[in-house]
Amino acid sequence: MRKAYFCIDGFTFKRISDFYKYEHKRRSRLSVAAMETFLRYEIERRFEWKSGIDHLEVEKHFYLPYDNPRRIRYRMEVEKAILKFERALEDSGYDTHYARYGNNFTIKPNENIYAEWLIAKQIRKYDVFAIFTTQGQYLRLLQQTMLCEVPTILIGWDGACVNSSGEASFWKTDKALIGNASTYCPLERILNLPNAGHPFTDIMFERISCPKYPLNQRYG
Repeated sequence: MRKAYFCIDGFTFKRISDFYKYEHKRRSRLSVAAMETFLRYEIERRFEWKSGIDHLEVEKHFYLPYDNPRRIRYRMEVEKAILKFERALEDSGYDTHYARYGNNFTIKPNENIYAEWLIAKQIRKYDVFAIFTTQGQYLRLLQQTMLCEVPTILIGWDGACVNSSGEASFWKTDKALIGNASTYCPLERILNLPNAGHPFTDIMFERISCPKYPLNQRYG
């Protein structure tokens, strides 16, 4: 049985999910549950490992970009939305991690990803480390993992979008991240295909019901 450690940068997930909800013709958020399916597919395709649940165990972590609503005060509807999304993550098998110093005004990548990974000295017990992010601040994380001779998978996303000022912008995965990953998986190549363009395209979206991601702000 091989083991994968998979973490999602909630800041990146929110930004991309917001794009497909508000700016793309799909008008649907990303499915957090489908991210594991996509990861297993890429592991099998790129490493030629069997990726079924009998052959690959995936330990999943989601790093939220804001503070725990049990610790600080949010508006009631925002708190409910945060906790609803937390429950959806837990139902999908993710351990959830809130930002230590986040707040409801400044949402940014969760610094705990790097700190907690260094503290967890069991890095070598995993056969692969995977991260979904576009943020260059996690470069040292990939470098540290590679030094431990653990292969890394980076899932990123590039695309035209609208920034926080309402201007046309282009969101890109940091080049240094790509250069320091064993394998890079550009998620937009699947998400932007028309229906039936790829067997995973449709399942990557919450088409019927989706836990609302709180704090509908735009970033760029």
